Amino acid sequence: MKKKPFKIFVFLFFIFSSNYAFCFNYNSPHEFEIFRNNKKIGFHKLSFQNIEDKIVVNTQIEMKVKLGIIPVFTYSHKSEEIWKNNEFIAAKTNTKKNSREFNFSARKIGSKIKIETRGKIFNVDADNLITSYWNQKWLKKNILIDSQHGKKRLIKVEKKNFENVKAKNQNIYAQRFKVLGRQEKPDGKKIDYDIWYDEKGRWVKIKFYIKKSLIEYFLVTKY
Repeated sequence: MKKKPFKIFVFLFFIFSSNYAFCFNYNSPHEFEIFRNNKKIGFHKLSFQNIEDKIVVNTQIEMKVKLGIIPVFTYSHKSEEIWKNNEFIAAKTNTKKNSREFNFSARKIGSKIKIETRGKIFNVDADNLITSYWNQKWLKKNILIDSQHGKKRLIKVEKKNFENVKAKNQNIYAQRFKVLGRQEKPDGKKIDYDIWYDEKGRWVKIKFYIKKSLIEYFLVTKY
């Protein structure tokens, strides 16, 4: 009987000290409300599962912009990512923008990541990451692969100060990062947004502009 507490301690120590326990700083689900010019238009929700030695991350995004009662823009995005030992392994996404639909998949094979999207198949270096912001590892990258349609984003990340960030049910002390860049193509769209992470490395806010409209995330999940 005396051995039981020791066994429990060993089990908990293994879980919380293992290489793949990094995401368990997050509560599941980890959810944001999305606002456009101070009006709620949708949500962004992440859920986390520990399956054997892997982390499976599911994302769901829903947005709808209306003119009066008439929808003028609809957007939905679903994805599943697989990580092992804090390394990206694979992802599949489905995105719908109004009447357009995109499917994307990425899988690490040796020193490359195989991308399939828009009827094309190509490889990128395995050191690259997709545009999924919950894991801070991407902040050290100069190139991100857009998880909607596989386009490269050339970015520069500048570390800023810690600030008090307003969430739905709390204020959070978090560090701001400024991200600037462009899509890798002639006259590629400019990239300009601010993103915040708290002291435990959790993504807690993002803010950017689309065609002069302010898009802002407010964290719903309480920590």
